[in-house]
Amino acid sequence: MAKGLDWDSRIGRRLRLRDLHVLFAVVEHGSMSAAGTHLSMSQSAVSQAIAALEDALKVRLLDRTARGVEPTIYADAIMRRGTIVFDELRSGIKDIEFLADPAGGEVRIACSDNLAGGILAPVIETFSKKYPQVVLKFCSRTPSSGASSWNCARARPTSRWRSCSDPWGTVCAKKT
Repeated sequence: MAKGLDWDSRIGRRLRLRDLHVLFAVVEHGSMSAAGTHLSMSQSAVSQAIAALEDALKVRLLDRTARGVEPTIYADAIMRRGTIVFDELRSGIKDIEFLADPAGGEVRIACSDNLAGGILAPVIETFSKKYPQVVLKFCSRTPSSGASSWNCARARPTSRWRSCSDPWGTVCAKKT
């Protein structure tokens, strides 16, 4: 393998996600023709995608045998990282769908236990029925904790709520 592949000329401009997806299909199905059938592509198009990927990376990715194809150590390495890339892209698409939904989002409600269990409960039920895509999270505080100290670990979810933890480490309650 060439030492230090130049990102701009070799990888950034020539490595395509489509070709990486084709590599995954070829390895999964064990042959280029089976992968082509699965992807609704011709065997020639599959072979060209693999050749383009091998050219961009300057390594052989598949060993061709009488039984089909086997991934090389280079294919295993790029597929390990490729799995992460595709997982991240799927997560990004889900994030975009969530953000693009005008009826969705997240509402954090900080209130005392008494308010959450009494006055707020029927309002939350009505709101949840009207906007089921909205995630509701609760934090509460005790009278002795002071006005600026919220104790989110004290949230007491009912049977329709479960405990959760957000990226900031706050423990709260989330509608299930």
